[in-house]
Amino acid sequence: MKSLLFLSLILVLGPALLPSHVFAAEGNSPVTEEKPVERQPTSLDPIEIKEIKFKINKNLSDEQIIDRFEEINSKYNINEPFSLEDTEFIRAYASSTNETEDIAVQPTNLIQPISLKFGNTNSQSFSKSKSKYGVTVKFTGKVYTNINVLNHSYRGNLKATIPAGSSKVKGIKTAVTNVAYGVLGKSGTYVGIVYSGSAQSSTTTKKTSWAMDKTVKYSAIAVVYTYTDANVEVKTTSGSFNLYAF
Repeated sequence: MKSLLFLSLILVLGPALLPSHVFAAEGNSPVTEEKPVERQPTSLDPIEIKEIKFKINKNLSDEQIIDRFEEINSKYNINEPFSLEDTEFIRAYASSTNETEDIAVQPTNLIQPISLKFGNTNSQSFSKSKSKYGVTVKFTGKVYTNINVLNHSYRGNLKATIPAGSSKVKGIKTAVTNVAYGVLGKSGTYVGIVYSGSAQSSTTTKKTSWAMDKTVKYSAIAVVYTYTDANVEVKTTSGSFNLYAF
């Protein structure tokens, strides 16, 4: 999945580690690393884009941001500590739980975290469309996230409609995805994936629209950030394509 978009990232162990959320978009680019001093960060607070040290995390487009999320989410096991450069990426592209005011989703032409600040529970609506293989899909809905001390949840209320080319549609699948990043290690200075999951619904008989409304509950200690997204996959007679919420 190029997801996860949406990224969606959401950001108890101290004032710097309170629950919050972030939705993001997708991307990845192979680059040569600039290695800073190899020592663990003294804080897991979010950092500004201008504070980034590793080249792999610098000057990323929206697509590259999503690809980096995908890369990080796929290469680590649950509870496996991130490298310094991947920890830096999470800190740079997520919203701070120390902030008290809502942060609007950033314009997509800025190299900034595409994020939404949550108190405890919040939501983000979306409306997207895409045409490929002679088929047009419109993807709308709302993604919800609820982060607490131990028990958390996410929800996707999603609808995909086919305004053009329905005769070429072989199947429609909608999904909401979530990855939660938590504090690891005795000293609490490592970040790693503490949960990864999704909810999805599909049809091969309905050719003009498909909807789902599913909630997933999970437990994880010391969630620092989360990345949440939704997507629709359309299978056509000529091939398949995806459309992401964020």
